[in-house]
Amino acid sequence: MKKGFENSSVIFLVFLGLISLFPSLIKAQGRNQEVTIVAPYQPTISDASKIDFKPVLKDTLQQIPPLDYAVLQVAPLPQTFTPESISAVYTEIETVDTLRRNYLRAGFGNYTTPYAELFTNTLKSDEFSLGFHAKHLSSSGQIDDYATSKFSQNRISLFGKRYLRDKTLSGNLFYKRDVVHYYGFKPDDYVGLDFTDEDLKQRFSLIGAEAGLVSNFKSNGNLNYSVKADFYNLTDLFEIHETRVGLGGNINSKNEFMDFVDEQELGADGQLDYYRNADSINSQGTTVFSVQPYIRLNFDELNIYVGLRGTLAADSTSEFHVYPAINLTYQVIPDYLQFYAGISGGLQRNSFRSVSDENPWINPVFPLGFTNTKYQFKGGFTGKIDMVLDYNFSVAYADVEDMLFCANIFSDPLSSAIPENLGNKFTGIYDDVQHTTVKAEFTWQQSYNLTVSLAAEYNDYKMADELKPWHKPAFNTKLGAKYQLNPRISLSGEIFYRAKVYAKLFESDPQMFSEVNSFADLSLGGEYQFNDRVSAFLKLNNLTGTQYYRWYNYPMQRFNAMAGLTFSF
Repeated sequence: MKKGFENSSVIFLVFLGLISLFPSLIKAQGRNQEVTIVAPYQPTISDASKIDFKPVLKDTLQQIPPLDYAVLQVAPLPQTFTPESISAVYTEIETVDTLRRNYLRAGFGNYTTPYAELFTNTLKSDEFSLGFHAKHLSSSGQIDDYATSKFSQNRISLFGKRYLRDKTLSGNLFYKRDVVHYYGFKPDDYVGLDFTDEDLKQRFSLIGAEAGLVSNFKSNGNLNYSVKADFYNLTDLFEIHETRVGLGGNINSKNEFMDFVDEQELGADGQLDYYRNADSINSQGTTVFSVQPYIRLNFDELNIYVGLRGTLAADSTSEFHVYPAINLTYQVIPDYLQFYAGISGGLQRNSFRSVSDENPWINPVFPLGFTNTKYQFKGGFTGKIDMVLDYNFSVAYADVEDMLFCANIFSDPLSSAIPENLGNKFTGIYDDVQHTTVKAEFTWQQSYNLTVSLAAEYNDYKMADELKPWHKPAFNTKLGAKYQLNPRISLSGEIFYRAKVYAKLFESDPQMFSEVNSFADLSLGGEYQFNDRVSAFLKLNNLTGTQYYRWYNYPMQRFNAMAGLTFSF
């Protein structure tokens, strides 16, 4: 018992000692001392909060209670205003019966110049159309100091179309008769030379026909096609004959074989022409065949045309040519700005018809041949400015083999063979040319009543052998305007300017040439409408009265006027 008490006393004394030491230990550690106690991590899981709900079925059928209402009878307000009655507006609707089948225009001018032209056509129809056109223009006037310059132009044409379900059949029969005189010399310069007007006369008679068939399928995947056949025979007073038979066509199909293209077309163009030329001594046949497969891709702003043309020409010899056919158009701003560029080429037959249409005073025995455009680069831009001004600007460069130029024929003036002297006939000269063309066109329409147009063209010819590009101007421009003064009176005007050209003279020096001065031709016109059937017109040409030359030794008429009437019936 005593021993247990002693042990308890010892424990108590130790406890008192520790208590006495505790304040000093606390003071030694300081008040801001951090103590970190490291113990094993004991993860715990919180109690989950459960959502207690019961599913409820929502009925979507709405019960509309019956409505019971009555309309109150309200007395109308008194009206003190009485509107004034007006007559109904009368609108005349043009029917098929009021359309005019015929249009006749006839007049007369100085230099004894009668003119008449008739247009007639069937009325509107969904099945067919048939028309007829006839024209006569002649002049027996005299140009001072020159031989007789009488001429006449006559045209007759009968044409029509037949509209089928998905095709259109067309046809045309025509006849053309032109008379000119080789007046390009001064008789007083050749005293003693005996000739009559018949000796100077030339007449071109052309008769021909055309027929075509075009499909009108609208849906993609269908094979569209067009076929055209044509024929003409041309003769003159010197036993020159030219016959042409042509057959051409196109096949194409719009298929969606590329998903990223908006519109795509595969197709091919083909043309076969046969010419037969003959004079009193010789005759020769010429065949020209060409085929051009292509693909056309239309994107949103970009259109691409890629083709390749192969042409075979055969007369006494045969030649085969291949030409590129690539065109790109890119629309930068819809309607306002579009760029275009391309490369092309082709073989052109200089036929007796095409040459005589451009220059009717050619020598009947004319060197016909081919003009081969090896390639032509062309680019430009077109669009609108403020929706009132249309513009188009282009630049082209071409490498041309055997470009055709016309030059006067000179020989012994005392020769009795009128067709081969006096320098009043033209022959053809061929030369290789590097040809650059710059064109600009503008059309300004301020309102419905006024339209002004301007076109200008600059040409540069780099000749291989000849000194000058005979009878081809470096620059020409045309400015025209039309103005509707009121519902009855309309006015028009035009001024045409051509820079000087050069004419080659076949005399002792084969390189001798002459300048043909530049000229400007100003013309005005007007028309007065008496009613919807009858009107009167007046045309004034070459108002300055200048005697200018389009071809060397061939002056044009000075001031000339024509007045006439038009009838619709």
